[in-house]
Amino acid sequence: MDKSAYLTRIDDDGRAALAAVASAPDARVAACPDWSNAELGGHLGMVWGYVTTQVRACDPSGSTRPESDPTASGTSLLAGLLEALAETDDGSPAWNWTPQLTAGFWVRRMAHETAIHRWDAEDAAGGASPIHDDLAPDTVQEAIDVALQFHRSGPIASWPDGSLHLHRTDGPGEWLLVPGDDGLTVTLEHAKGDAAMAGSASDLALWLWGRGRGDLRSWGDEALLDAWSSVAP
Repeated sequence: MDKSAYLTRIDDDGRAALAAVASAPDARVAACPDWSNAELGGHLGMVWGYVTTQVRACDPSGSTRPESDPTASGTSLLAGLLEALAETDDGSPAWNWTPQLTAGFWVRRMAHETAIHRWDAEDAAGGASPIHDDLAPDTVQEAIDVALQFHRSGPIASWPDGSLHLHRTDGPGEWLLVPGDDGLTVTLEHAKGDAAMAGSASDLALWLWGRGRGDLRSWGDEALLDAWSSVAP
């Protein structure tokens, strides 16, 4: 996906998330059971504001503390994020918790963060639509690239004790994840894993982010599958 497509998805999913929050503010969020939908909306706004600060700061040496504005609305925070990302070159320096210390990291990360939480908000409100077709395959890949390899505290050093095969059924896409002493090896191939999941790119992405199995089909060790779905923060 190019930058324009990512920004379109942030805008569309961000607006949809805010609309779902407004429609059912007191509903509980299944993936974040301590949160109401309104609290999820507050979290999204905080993330958008935080990332805007990191992109504007152009300082890869460490996290820049955002200026707190308790009166800022989710709509204004979303607009501020989109403006900052659109105006900043993808190669500009920006802090994050991976080796890719650029604004481009945040363009991609925010597209997927917003899509996942849009799904959360709509699910809480009573009916979630899948991650958009043009984004969902990259949501799987980005989860593998980032969430399964880095936490905010640093690189992940251990993974579940067994390989995982992911098979997309609504288009091309297969991933084999093999943990080892030298890290997580990821290949794009049809190969047998110790456990496997098959289904739409949206369902695979949501499962990797701990949002349940949807219509996925599974093979292999159930405990291993549960362990893989718990790696992402």
